[in-house]
Amino acid sequence: MIDLRAEFKKDPKKMLIVAGIGTVVALFVYFNMLLRPQVAGLFSTVGKMSKMKADLKKAETDIAKINEMKANLASYDAKIGRYGDLLPSETGIPALLESLADMARGSSMRIISIEPVEEKEGASQKSQAYKPIPIKISAKAGYHELGRFFSTLENSGRFMKIADIRVKSSASSPKKHDVELLVLTYILLEGK
Repeated sequence: MIDLRAEFKKDPKKMLIVAGIGTVVALFVYFNMLLRPQVAGLFSTVGKMSKMKADLKKAETDIAKINEMKANLASYDAKIGRYGDLLPSETGIPALLESLADMARGSSMRIISIEPVEEKEGASQKSQAYKPIPIKISAKAGYHELGRFFSTLENSGRFMKIADIRVKSSASSPKKHDVELLVLTYILLEGK
């Protein structure tokens, strides 16, 4: 067996080398076993803290804007109410047809027929809160009466537009023309 004390007394440099190697090994073990997990945990904690600080700041900003958000919500609710009044429901179609007939009579147009046109439902319409309803109007009218009808239609307070118009002259009455209109209006679907 080798006597280490005697060896180290003969050559003190060996003792320094062994002590240096021992120190390096101890530091390596200390770093890998103790220091590295703690540093990793520290970085993880710092990351969580920064995320929490950002979330807290966002929450504080949202809390500061809560009155503004409530005002926006009230404004949107009012808009929804106004648009709901402008869009009749499915049960309001007969009243809408009567209203169109009254507008036409008020414009001195002679109504021949007013009828909704059946339209095939597309996939995109199923998810919407409203549905377009085309209405075909056949009438006899002069240009001035037709212009008054358009003005009345525009100022009616409902969402309506002229999708198609056809005017034919009539040999029997040169000042009254055969008019076919396709008026597009919208109804509010129940439950949307």
